[in-house]
Amino acid sequence: MRSNNPALNRMLNSTAQQRQMAPEYGHYGDMSAPPRVEPMTLDDVVVRTIGMLLLTGIAGAFSWSQVDTNPQLAMGLMMVGGIVSLGVILVSWFTNIANPWVVGIYAAAQGLALGVVSAMYESMWNGIVLQAVVATFGVFFGMALLYKAKIVRNSPKFTKFMIGTGFGIMALILVNFVMSMVGINMGLFNNDPNSEVSALQWIIALVMVGWGALSFILDFDMVEQGVRYGAPKKFAWAATFGLVAGLIFLYWSILRLLGYINR
Repeated sequence: MRSNNPALNRMLNSTAQQRQMAPEYGHYGDMSAPPRVEPMTLDDVVVRTIGMLLLTGIAGAFSWSQVDTNPQLAMGLMMVGGIVSLGVILVSWFTNIANPWVVGIYAAAQGLALGVVSAMYESMWNGIVLQAVVATFGVFFGMALLYKAKIVRNSPKFTKFMIGTGFGIMALILVNFVMSMVGINMGLFNNDPNSEVSALQWIIALVMVGWGALSFILDFDMVEQGVRYGAPKKFAWAATFGLVAGLIFLYWSILRLLGYINR
């Protein structure tokens, strides 16, 4: 069986190889059947996704609470969370993240960074965090309805386009992060509330929001085909990671865009 989703294909191929390598029955005299591979279900993905989002929220609330009481600790949490989550994202581009511990570490690390940044935005524009949260889940459920109604669907060309564009966005973020660490401002993102937003910064912000919204099509397709083709239950963690990472990326992008608009 083949899928349009390369991540699902890798998981299915790995499972098929394990089944081929395993003997049909045990050793001589042992007529027990080989262990059955339990397939993933939609409920598996939903429960895990909700759990990871709650973990992100708890970590975010903790780091937010430190912004006023212990600013140095808050900045440290933001830096550690950003570096750890960026490392996990880079690894995810080359292999499936199906380990619950890795997914949990990513969710918590992103929460630590999100809490501090969200608190900063909220101090500048009251209510902007709630607006970003509502907009994020609004876009998510809107894309889910479009996918369910088959108005937008995945295809090999769409997958290649999204992966190629995603690599470009990640490279942009990584280069900007490295340059900022050495004190160089490339002018790709505007974090100064008192400065004017350039045309390039507007374009980048809009592209990132658009890509974040469209990325859910790949995630929905991964879940749908994973359930249809009987992918192993551990693949639910890979699907969960995709959904959580997509929601967090979209929240970051919408929060930045709302910051531009509020100026």
